[in-house]
Amino acid sequence: MKASVEQLAQLPLFMACQTDDLEHLQPYTQLLPYLRQEIVMHEGDPLPAKLYILFSGLLQVQKNAITGKETILRSLRAGDIFAAPSLFSDQPSPATVVAIEDCQVLTIPRDILLETIQHTPELALRLLVVLNQRLQQLHNIVHGLVSERAVVRLAQLSFATWHRPNNDWRIAPCQVALLSDGPQHRDYL
Repeated sequence: MKASVEQLAQLPLFMACQTDDLEHLQPYTQLLPYLRQEIVMHEGDPLPAKLYILFSGLLQVQKNAITGKETILRSLRAGDIFAAPSLFSDQPSPATVVAIEDCQVLTIPRDILLETIQHTPELALRLLVVLNQRLQQLHNIVHGLVSERAVVRLAQLSFATWHRPNNDWRIAPCQVALLSDGPQHRDYL
């Protein structure tokens, strides 16, 4: 199924785009449905050269060790971009992505996205802002895991949860990892 121009305009990444740019993108979009617990992509699988955006629902990004331990890296909400390596290189999927609830994932081929960026350079800046935010989040997580006590991490999580838009009080599993003395693991073996 294709996304509509109106659906594209709702996504933060595309808010700077003019209607004609969105109309150019629209025929190349795919809106893919995934059911709860369905795997969107496996770690190590080849990634098609596309932009991936969670349009609706909730996804979980995780790494699985040979020992069977699962490390939850982050949870994704509507509007979040994921599988960024597919935009910049032909690297395999860096993690497994699983639908936590029924969801829809929007994809746009890399070459079409690059054409649109040529017409709307602000789109590239918005993409860089998203990637910079992701780097800052990772930096803060690593810093917190290395230097902060669990009680400090709990206070930071409480503060961040309190200030969420739309009164979304759900705590992502990756945030729970900040409360422990290391990443959250599940042992399935």
